[in-house]
Amino acid sequence: MSSLRQKTVSGVFWTGLAKTSMQVMLLIVMFILARLLSEADFGIVAMAGIITIALGMVNEQGLGTAIIQKKSITNSQIVSVFWGSIAFGLLLFVLGVVAAFPVSRFYNEQLIRPVIIVLSGGFLIGAFGIVQKALLTKEMAFKKLAIIEMAGVTVSGIAAIIMALLKCGVWSLVMMALLRDLVTVILLWFYHQWRPTRHFSWREFKELLSFSANVLGNDIALYLVANADITIIGKMLGKVMLGYYSLAMNLVKIPVTRLTAIVGKVVYPAFSELQDNVQSFKNSYLRSITFISLITFPLLAGLCVFSHEFILVFLGEKWLPMSLPLILLAPMAMLKSVGSIRGSVFMACGKPQIGFIWNMLFLIPLIAGVIFGVRYGLNGAAAAYSIVYVITYPLIQHITNRLIDTTMVEFLHAMSISAYASVLMVFAGLAVKLVFAGWLSNGNLLVLLIGVLISILVYYLSIRILKKSLLDEFVNLLKSIKSKKSEVNLNISEAPAQL
Repeated sequence: MSSLRQKTVSGVFWTGLAKTSMQVMLLIVMFILARLLSEADFGIVAMAGIITIALGMVNEQGLGTAIIQKKSITNSQIVSVFWGSIAFGLLLFVLGVVAAFPVSRFYNEQLIRPVIIVLSGGFLIGAFGIVQKALLTKEMAFKKLAIIEMAGVTVSGIAAIIMALLKCGVWSLVMMALLRDLVTVILLWFYHQWRPTRHFSWREFKELLSFSANVLGNDIALYLVANADITIIGKMLGKVMLGYYSLAMNLVKIPVTRLTAIVGKVVYPAFSELQDNVQSFKNSYLRSITFISLITFPLLAGLCVFSHEFILVFLGEKWLPMSLPLILLAPMAMLKSVGSIRGSVFMACGKPQIGFIWNMLFLIPLIAGVIFGVRYGLNGAAAAYSIVYVITYPLIQHITNRLIDTTMVEFLHAMSISAYASVLMVFAGLAVKLVFAGWLSNGNLLVLLIGVLISILVYYLSIRILKKSLLDEFVNLLKSIKSKKSEVNLNISEAPAQL
């Protein structure tokens, strides 16, 4: 088990390096593009997100999850998955091209049609890297994956900025998505030596298809959930309001989709190894929740407190209408961050259908809530989404807890220290704004800098007072990663979590 722990420690480091670098690069690119492009450009891409969201899901999961989950798999089966992925990617490409026409008519926006058609090419691009990415993940080769992801984000981000400067408008965002996937696939083939043969066996493919079909089914449900609010807001409020909403949603989701992946991307293969050891599985899950909340809660809380200053400094005054939606969406994002590894739990246990059923059921109150909320404008839609998510969250968490033999009290305890410290940090941030805003009426940058520094200090001291051992464990983790030793206890195996 020490080997698994060592790989997990290394995985946390390299995935953390990749995701931190990616976040910094994506934020820089987002800030620059927000100033160079219009709100409508972001709105059009959000409308076309009916395709882009699905594209990301195919690349991240799809048929490759069966390769990771299955403890023993033959090369013949892997080859069959590869050709099956290509066929599936081709099918999605055709469906995307066909869907471009009705989607364009639905939104009454002609530009959406070519945008969707071009983005659909990403289905084929992504399909060629599914197997190599799954194999690298199964081998826990996170250093290689980190290099691949960082290169993809860097190249595509620079290209998007250049295109925006050349007045390419919405196509800057479109090509950024495609180029990132293209660079990723090329590097995946470079870093993994596995190559397909001409063999394909339907019988072998079916052995893995049932698991992958459940995962893909869950992806479809997630896809519908991710696009329900976008579809309603885009149709009823238009592309400009959707531009505000989509950028606000992207900002609050950055800690969820990027920083959370420092832990989330690593724990799936680790969970798969521990699927027969319930106690170790439980300990690993609860400790993952603790570290995720330690990262995401203060980031989202700080974004709420300084949303006004943050927007003015980094995005520009034209984006101020998204300030309140940003605040309203933050509670949802906090819960989503600690729930982000729930899918890894379901897949590691071989029960991805639970996620599918839940997401399909969640669609009903989500659609009803957003339709009601959008009557009160952008703020109403954001509030409705967040309220529906917060109210329904305890039910799916209860189901997850039962699967790994834990309780709601243990789950809440796992993130309690981060929650308490974040509340204290919020009060400190509000005090800074109250004191300095009157003195520096036009000093948004200075207020933001002072506020962030004091908030970080308060958060650190709060954690230190509430549970110093948590900081000590984090420091020991960093030391272990630096020295590449395996002695650090990440609760991946023997010891129970002390929360």
